[in-house]
Amino acid sequence: MPDKKYCIQLAECDGNSKEVYSFDEVEIGTWVDGKPIYRKVISGTLADKSGNGIVFANVSDLKIDKVVNLYGNLVDGVGNAQIMLQTSLNRTNGLFAAVNVYYYNNNGNIVYHFLNNDGLYSGATAYVIIEYTKQ
Repeated sequence: MPDKKYCIQLAECDGNSKEVYSFDEVEIGTWVDGKPIYRKVISGTLADKSGNGIVFANVSDLKIDKVVNLYGNLVDGVGNAQIMLQTSLNRTNGLFAAVNVYYYNNNGNIVYHFLNNDGLYSGATAYVIIEYTKQ
């Protein structure tokens, strides 16, 4: 069975598993047009205050053609909660946080809109996962 490749958690592998999340670019599958799909995890720090169009990272070096998926998570500043990016923390007594992430084709920036009403997400570390095909 020389064709088979195995990945074990916390072990180096060739990236042929859809379950590999890495700060390095990993090929994870094939898009409908036959192009390979790649995944990369990018970490960064959110702003201290709410804002619109805040640049999270520039990924123009990846030569992205089509973004297939863009998602991630972050932990609040006191470690009480983890929220998914592209979501909002709504409660009956108000909207406490919202983060929406998107990709700009023209400059390769991953940008986010950020609402941080209670301050718990100021400077929080976020992990953005981008899945894409190349030009």
